Amino acid sequence: MTEPAPAPLPPSPPEPIEEEKVFALFAFDNWKVNVLVPPLLFGLAWLAVLSPLGFFLRGFQVWMHEFGHATAAWLTGRKALPLPFGWTPVEDEYSPFVYFGLLLLFGILFIAGWKERKVWAMILAVAFAGAQYYLTWQLSAYRQEFWWGAFGGVGGEFYLSTLLMLVFYFQLPEKFKWGACRYVVFFLAAAVFIQTYRFWGDVYHGLEDIPYGSMINGEDDAGGDMNRLVDDYGWTQSMIRRNFRALGNGCILALVIVYAAFALRLNRVADWVVAATTRERA
Repeated sequence: MTEPAPAPLPPSPPEPIEEEKVFALFAFDNWKVNVLVPPLLFGLAWLAVLSPLGFFLRGFQVWMHEFGHATAAWLTGRKALPLPFGWTPVEDEYSPFVYFGLLLLFGILFIAGWKERKVWAMILAVAFAGAQYYLTWQLSAYRQEFWWGAFGGVGGEFYLSTLLMLVFYFQLPEKFKWGACRYVVFFLAAAVFIQTYRFWGDVYHGLEDIPYGSMINGEDDAGGDMNRLVDDYGWTQSMIRRNFRALGNGCILALVIVYAAFALRLNRVADWVVAATTRERA
């Protein structure tokens, strides 16, 4: 009699695959990076602003000012070109190409974030699309021009620099190479914010005059941002001082809240929700 063939051995478990190690400074959930690096970069930017290097950083402040005008114009569906020498031409007519082009970019950002499970990219895409809808379809042309014409320049120096510092914490799709670029962007944005906040702090306390006129045509230009706030929108000098001071303080509050949230790792709640939703769909 032939002996029965031995039972096949159970397959051996696969060898564990080591997870790809990410350089600590490029990691977005590294607690030490989130706690130590932003204050360090902010302090270095402050020292740079007070040093002779601050003169060269002024150019980034001017460009941020012009991008403040341009981004507000783009979000209202208008063509705008931010130029680095203090001028941003904006077309008065609504452009479907600008509106739907931006909307397409927001959609691509959302889809890329969804595929890579980058929750903050999805949140940013929805927030930008919501702001675009509100500014384009819910505001009159008069109020739209307030945002991109009179307020958006100095306002952009505050809120755009703050936004660029905030996205330091947010993990964007891999195509953005954001892990390395965010350090340079944070430093430059912090330098712009510090210069703007210090100047308007002096204006608030009466140490500096309100900057009437424009960079190209000088103080006599009646089309300057501050001139338009006073002549077209009825702002007083007191309102200009108080509102920009309040905007700067609000930006600092936003920075502190986001910093505390990531330092306490509260951001993991959003990541957990996305991971749980993905598992349920699977």
